[in-house]
Amino acid sequence: MPDSVSSLDARLDRLSKIAGILLPLVLALVGGLYTYVKDKSDARNLQREEKRDLQQTQYANLTALIPLMTSSDQSNRLLALEIFTSEAKKHQAPLDLIPSIERLGNEHPEHLKEALAAVAAAQGQVKEQKNRK
Repeated sequence: MPDSVSSLDARLDRLSKIAGILLPLVLALVGGLYTYVKDKSDARNLQREEKRDLQQTQYANLTALIPLMTSSDQSNRLLALEIFTSEAKKHQAPLDLIPSIERLGNEHPEHLKEALAAVAAAQGQVKEQKNRK
């Protein structure tokens, strides 16, 4: 009987040492895996938020520019083109307005130069967005 107890003690002692080594390794592995998955999730969420913020900014710009572009006042139309160009340079212009801007330039030749500049700036924004993807 004493031999079996000492043999059992030796096995338990060995298992205790193995567990003492493996437990921190397993915890480190699980912690590292959790951190990796969490970082990936956070990056995706941040990307979604940035995209949503850009869409909200573009929508706000769209709603602000439409009344100016449709105004019968020449200075308001010119202001709309200048604002659109400025926003396109910041990559925040509502690209859905490009056909309207082209038409505005064709219908009002006095604004053709500004309309062409706005369309060129918008094309730069489109090119930049394609490069990001």
